[in-house]
Amino acid sequence: MFLVWTLLSLLLLMVLLLAVPLEWGFQVRLGENHRSAESRIVWLFGLVRFRLNNGTGGRNKPKPPRRPRTPKPKRRRGSPMAVVSVDGFIGRVLTLARRVLGAIHIQQLDIQGRMGLGDPADTGRLWSVVGPVTAILASPRVTRIHFEPDFSDPVLDLQGNGRIRLVPLRLIGLVLGFLLSPTTVRAFMAMRSGS
Repeated sequence: MFLVWTLLSLLLLMVLLLAVPLEWGFQVRLGENHRSAESRIVWLFGLVRFRLNNGTGGRNKPKPPRRPRTPKPKRRRGSPMAVVSVDGFIGRVLTLARRVLGAIHIQQLDIQGRMGLGDPADTGRLWSVVGPVTAILASPRVTRIHFEPDFSDPVLDLQGNGRIRLVPLRLIGLVLGFLLSPTTVRAFMAMRSGS
C-alpha cells in the first residue's frame, strides 16, 4: 500500500509541476555576415532557468565533407499519403493545430526583416505569400512584424525577439488526445498497411 501511495504522490507532483507555466524568450539575428541566436527558458516562476547561445558572430565554418552512404537494404514501408484517405483525419490535424496555437500565449513578438531573390518577378511571387502571412501573424497587439521586399538584390536579413508563455500540461493533454483518438489510430493503421 505504501508503494501505491508513493507512486500516486509522485504522479500528483509531476502533474503539478507540469501545470506551472513555462516562458520561452528568444533573440535571433540572421544577416549576410552575422548569425546569432540566443534562447532562454524560465520555469517554476524563475527558479529554473536555461540559457542557450549560438552566436557565431561571422560567417559559418565550412562543413566537413560527407562520407558516402552505404545503401541499406530496402524495407517495405507504408505510404504516408494513406492517412489522407482516412475520414476526419485532416480535420483532426487542423483542430490540433488550432488548439496548440490557442494554448501558446505570445507576450511579445518583434520581427523585422528584408528579403529578396535578386529577380523582381521571383521576389514578387515570394512576397505574395509572405506579405499576407506577416499580416495575419501581426494581428495581436503584442506582435510587431515588419518585412520589406528587396527587388534588386538577393538578400535575407532578419532580426527578431520575443517571449512566449505556455503550460506544458495543456500541450501534453492536447497531443495525447490527438494521438489516442480513434481517427489517428485508424490513420496510423492505414499508413502501416499502405492502403
